[in-house]
Amino acid sequence: MNALGYIVYAVLIFIAITWTVGVRVKLDAGIHTIFGALFFLTSAIVVGVSGVSKLHSLWLIPSGFILVIISSTFAIHIPPLFYLIRLISSAFVIIVRIGIPASKIKAIQNADTKAMVEKFVSQMNSEDK
Repeated sequence: MNALGYIVYAVLIFIAITWTVGVRVKLDAGIHTIFGALFFLTSAIVVGVSGVSKLHSLWLIPSGFILVIISSTFAIHIPPLFYLIRLISSAFVIIVRIGIPASKIKAIQNADTKAMVEKFVSQMNSEDK
């Protein structure tokens, strides 16, 4: 059972690293990606540092995906409820993206926003016809 715990913990670490790298590489990452990276990284650190069984990773992984979907949906639609989490997430993103010029991040985010607006406008125009 102990070996299974270490295997699942290794999967948790892999997910945490993958999502954190995703936040760094994909500069227009959405709030769900940022929440996921933060949750999985925090979970991996807590399980690793504390004396709890690594087998706890078995329930942390699926609950993390569910929690990220629910919390990011609420954070988008009810911002005051998640102000503290969004503040922590912003600090996390700043730390993860150290070394990337702010102008590059802003340019990619603006391009993504422009593409979304153009897509929305084209959908509205096609519905009007």
